[in-house]
Amino acid sequence: MRALFVLLVTVVTTALGTTASETPGGFGHPTGWVAVKRGKKVHVNPENHAIQIKSRAERGSFRAIVVDFRYSEHISTHGRVIVFMGYTELFLISKCSGSSLKPFPVVPPTAAERTWTVAKSSSSLTISCNGVLLVEQRFDDAVACEVEWGVRMDHISFPSIDTASEFYYQNEEGYNTAAYHTSKFITTELQ
Repeated sequence: MRALFVLLVTVVTTALGTTASETPGGFGHPTGWVAVKRGKKVHVNPENHAIQIKSRAERGSFRAIVVDFRYSEHISTHGRVIVFMGYTELFLISKCSGSSLKPFPVVPPTAAERTWTVAKSSSSLTISCNGVLLVEQRFDDAVACEVEWGVRMDHISFPSIDTASEFYYQNEEGYNTAAYHTSKFITTELQ
């Protein structure tokens, strides 16, 4: 019986891409990822460096990923990205995509765990999920969008209304070099 259990665990971990060093039984604290602390300023360089967010919030959970982008020297410089998990996933890019949430042009992939990637350059912002590009917003599409987002930003924060972000990771290599950072976990305990 023990040999069958070991064989089963080996097959499952191989299929999931996990290793023996990963902790089974939970979402865990993946290497390189930082647990989200709401309301805390996170000094990162969002310019040409993707911010990735891990979440287990599913479609229909009515939870939201909310990320604020700011520039320290100008309190009023502030951009906000919202991804809402309603009956369908909706998004808002402040001052760019209108004043209300709207559906992504591409349906986001479904998975128990998703990695959302927000990548900002000097001219556009993209949102991807598990490596699938969902929307690209050019800043020159609207004057208000360019004023809000077309500036240098040096930190992010997750406000208290964020209910879905669990971990974040900044891709220091730049978002053009890797689709998304992957870490897979066994999410159910083996008894």
